Amino acid sequence: MTSSAPSRTYLEGKKLNKIEQNKAAKDGLLVGSEIEKFAEMGWEQVDETDLQLRLKWYGMFWRPKTPGKFMLRLRVPNGILSAQQLRVVGSIVERYGENGSCDVTTRQNLQLRGVLLSDLPEILKRLKEAGLSTIQSGFDNPRNVTGNPLAGIDPQEIVDTRPYTHELNQFLTNNEEGNPEYSNLPRKWNTAVAGSKDNFLLHNDIIFHPVEKDGELGFGVWVGGVLSSQMNAYALPLNAWVKPDELCKITDAVIRPWRDNGERDKRPKGRFRLYLDKVGLDQFRTLVEEHFGALTPDPGSVFDQTPRSHYGIHPQKQEGLNFAGLHVPVGRLSADDLQDLASASLQYGNGEVRLTEDQNVILVGVPNAQIKPLEADPLLKRFPLHPQALAAGTVSCTGNSYCGFALTNTKDQALALSKTLDAEINLPEEVKIHWTGCPNNCGQADMGAIGLTGTKTKNSEGVMGEGYKITIGGSQGSDPTMGSVLHKAIPADEIQTVLKQLLIEQFGATPKPAPSTNSEPKGGTDFFSRFMNRISN
Repeated sequence: MTSSAPSRTYLEGKKLNKIEQNKAAKDGLLVGSEIEKFAEMGWEQVDETDLQLRLKWYGMFWRPKTPGKFMLRLRVPNGILSAQQLRVVGSIVERYGENGSCDVTTRQNLQLRGVLLSDLPEILKRLKEAGLSTIQSGFDNPRNVTGNPLAGIDPQEIVDTRPYTHELNQFLTNNEEGNPEYSNLPRKWNTAVAGSKDNFLLHNDIIFHPVEKDGELGFGVWVGGVLSSQMNAYALPLNAWVKPDELCKITDAVIRPWRDNGERDKRPKGRFRLYLDKVGLDQFRTLVEEHFGALTPDPGSVFDQTPRSHYGIHPQKQEGLNFAGLHVPVGRLSADDLQDLASASLQYGNGEVRLTEDQNVILVGVPNAQIKPLEADPLLKRFPLHPQALAAGTVSCTGNSYCGFALTNTKDQALALSKTLDAEINLPEEVKIHWTGCPNNCGQADMGAIGLTGTKTKNSEGVMGEGYKITIGGSQGSDPTMGSVLHKAIPADEIQTVLKQLLIEQFGATPKPAPSTNSEPKGGTDFFSRFMNRISN
């Protein structure tokens, strides 16, 4: 682990906010050598800035909602885990009983709940032995590198993303030992590599799309995707094409101008896209060339398909083998779930599990002869191959059960509402419904066909409580769009009725036959019209 103080000449003369001052005073990577001491001291005795800020450089997140019980975020490049790695994670979660759980995130990685600081040295040791790391997985660092969840097995694959996501991960983290070159960025940084035409990744800071130029396969470079409290926008083409062995070089060349000149006083303005817009795309391309050299123009991205659903069993590119996409309700897993998924991956597949950005899992390498046994496994009652339409499209951030930023209980509300509405309506096709607890947009609300962003608002009785901003029209595909605001604030206890009517009016949903003559929803069938009149007045 990094122990020497890195040079920070690019901070000289800049106005720094309090967080930046703390980062400049002591790089987050430097707490690595102190973790064992912290574990012995107990969290109550650890310096507050080390405890609540710098431990995030090692994936350990202080949670004011659960003092002393931390969240631990792993790096899982390309979202690929072995059965043994799942078992190790499951055993860590199991130690914390009802306080322990594991979430699949929207960046193809895992977050563990209930972790104690006293256990951190042993946990990091066990994770390292299993080939896993937490380094630089939080705060102003390069986050988990994402890629095609079907890398290497995809019948529609243009390029196997695994070598590139691995190389980028090792480069950005100094082989998972900590990279001081990228440990003090103005804000977080997201990197992604596409492998097939339907890998939608334009919400990342840098994206590589496979494309041929003069018969040679390389990558077109897109930059500046952002989901945040200040701005939500998809990435822009840099008009640059790089060879496969130049991905790390171009990533460095794109990061450095922003790292050295990005906003460090007004923290909400620190994201890369805001710097990019301030400089201008053409001028920024010139800055990149100062570090990289002359850029080759991009012949055009090959990204032009709406993302496929991974649910169900599908043939792999390898004859006689299949992958099975399982639904994990709102991405939440228990210790038993992790162990059972590990067992299933070994019993029916090749012992490998893939994580998806919509918080689900894929078992790979399932022989034809194992399809029926897998379909009959009781595990699929928990993690169905073919979830109901509302559940299938639901994505949710952590919510205020654990996160101090969240204004609403997204996971529980999303899970309950999807179950209720799946029982009440039929949908002709899956609708992406993204829930996020605050404007930081970890749940990617603006990308959803329907997006819900947590807020505070008054209910019909004038009592202030949980509510949601609703956006519609977010899409992913050849003509991607961000959602537009439909309602600025709907009380949480009215979301079910509003969403139901919205799905009927704009997404082709039809009511299921009522179980009895007295099953009309609270508020009546004209609730939506009356509600619209109420907010209009």
